[in-house]
Amino acid sequence: MRKTLFFVTLLTLLVAACAVDPKISNWSDVYIDAWVKRNNPQVYVIPTSSPPMPYSALIVPFNISQEIYAPKALGAQLTKIVWQAWAADRVFPKLLYNDKLVDATPAAAIALGRKMGVNMVVTGTVTYLLAGGTRGSTAVSLELEGYDTATGERLFAMAHSGRIDTPMKEDYILFFRKYRLPQDPVYAIVSLLAQDMGATLTNWNYGYQPPEPDEEGEVAPPNPPSPPSPPDTQLNESYLPAG
Repeated sequence: MRKTLFFVTLLTLLVAACAVDPKISNWSDVYIDAWVKRNNPQVYVIPTSSPPMPYSALIVPFNISQEIYAPKALGAQLTKIVWQAWAADRVFPKLLYNDKLVDATPAAAIALGRKMGVNMVVTGTVTYLLAGGTRGSTAVSLELEGYDTATGERLFAMAHSGRIDTPMKEDYILFFRKYRLPQDPVYAIVSLLAQDMGATLTNWNYGYQPPEPDEEGEVAPPNPPSPPSPPDTQLNESYLPAG
């Protein structure tokens, strides 16, 4: 009976766990990949109707509001993560990014975006950043805003946050279960936050509407939006403000 229980337990661990480090003379270690804890993005402003044609956009380096070493360089790196995630998900059919615009104000970015021929400028602020590496907790809070380059009007404003807690070690007598952090927790969190917020913008930009309830009041699972193909995504355009 004990042998049967042991083999059933071991088989369950092999199926459910991400990795197992078996040991003969000691307890085995079962590793579980840590997950990013987050809620839905907080959307404060967004248009009630989609544009006639999908908007193109320029994204400028984010500001970091807390005191931290090399905030401009770090803000540019975090912005690049968001830009890469949105380019992969085709949030905008044309998405430009320039890491040299670290000091551009929203007004200057809007003027530059108008000169470059894009419809929207996206700015952002990292309101909280805790980088614990592969041993401690990591947390990121992010706020994004989008401005129409033709009118200067703010089109959207949203905030999102996520965290990965310090790895735990749980004793199950026959084995230890350990939580394994990603190699770059900040990248993992910001990528997911960008995907969450990008989904909301994609639905607006391409005019996707959720399905109407059926006769029984149930809603069918939504289909993902279908951006135009191929996208005109340009990488790190070298545009600088005049003067």
